[in-house]
Amino acid sequence: MSLFKRENRDAALGNLTDLLALREGGLRNYSGEEVNEQSALGISTVFSAISLLADSIALLPLKTMRYDGQKVIHTEKPKFLEKPNVAQDISMFSLVHQTISTLAMHGNAFILVDRDRQGRPVQLTPIHPEKVKVEMDNGKKCFMLQTKRGSYDRKITTYNMLHLIWYQYPGQLVGVSPLRANGNTYGLALAMERHLSQFYGQGGTPSSVLETDRDLTAEQATVLKETWLGNHNRNRKPAVLTGGLKWKAISAAAGDELIAARDQITHEIARVFRIPAHLLLAKDGSNVYSNLESNGLAFIRHTLLPWIRRIEDSFTTLLPGKQVVRLDTDEYARGDQLSRVRSFQVAISSGMMTPNEARSKLDLEPYEGGDKFYIGLQGALIDPTLPPQGVDEHDPTNIVNEQ
Repeated sequence: MSLFKRENRDAALGNLTDLLALREGGLRNYSGEEVNEQSALGISTVFSAISLLADSIALLPLKTMRYDGQKVIHTEKPKFLEKPNVAQDISMFSLVHQTISTLAMHGNAFILVDRDRQGRPVQLTPIHPEKVKVEMDNGKKCFMLQTKRGSYDRKITTYNMLHLIWYQYPGQLVGVSPLRANGNTYGLALAMERHLSQFYGQGGTPSSVLETDRDLTAEQATVLKETWLGNHNRNRKPAVLTGGLKWKAISAAAGDELIAARDQITHEIARVFRIPAHLLLAKDGSNVYSNLESNGLAFIRHTLLPWIRRIEDSFTTLLPGKQVVRLDTDEYARGDQLSRVRSFQVAISSGMMTPNEARSKLDLEPYEGGDKFYIGLQGALIDPTLPPQGVDEHDPTNIVNEQ
């Protein structure tokens, strides 16, 4: 038991050590660059990857429902899922966006849950990971929240705190920090950006040189350079060289090699977040699917779905009874308009969907009588009072006439 407590304590302290290192300068890595929250966001690929994840998931409509056997019944969303925090003006989009961004950056995300006297959630507040310590108290997980005094002296139970984790080892209280796990990749990207900026910003390689076999004084060399720049800077007119003077261009191949290496780092970072490289505008980021619908489904299945499930499971714990939270991913699974209409036509004619349900997917108003199910037999209505098809009491070919 003491060993278990010690391991949990070490895990919590390890997470705190990471956060302190990030706040005081950054985690060290082989590149020598300081990797912290701000410097990592300075890498365009990291910023693009995290914002793509956060934006894509925060845009999804959030719905609440409950299951009655095989029947799905949509329920009214509680107010705290419409406007999670009125005092801080935090919308549901903002809450999900901050949660996914923090989760992708730190591997942990915390949401403080305020409840009324009846225990019903009334307000949700995202908390930065550096303000939370995770501990075990009498065999139960709890959170120590940093107050304005700077100390971690406010104890929060799991009843009032949602803790979302990206990647977690067995027996650990906190998730793995992506900043630490990928410190070398991020550090290499920062080192390349710095070196490229210095290479081009400081002009370490001249664009060309003027050569001659004659010995020139410093004054003559200065006059020759200024004369050349005065006549040919931003001027494509032909140059006439005399007296054995030769012009020679200098290749910036070293800079080109660095740019190619930086493109490779873009693919490495895309691999960290399991995002198709072409969505991060990476060079040579091939698109393996031939149409928009297949791309959307692959992005949902391989990239977004695990993040979505973490959000759904956490928010579901705040709902009473058998209600669940679901994020609607139909928006990303849409094909072209003709394909959608045909799919709805098949769903309606096979009795899987009512016309009004199909119209709602197309953002169209319902019409009277559109809530009935049909079968693909001369447009006949499904009547539960009729005998099953194929028996002697009922001829399925005469459904319309019988009605």
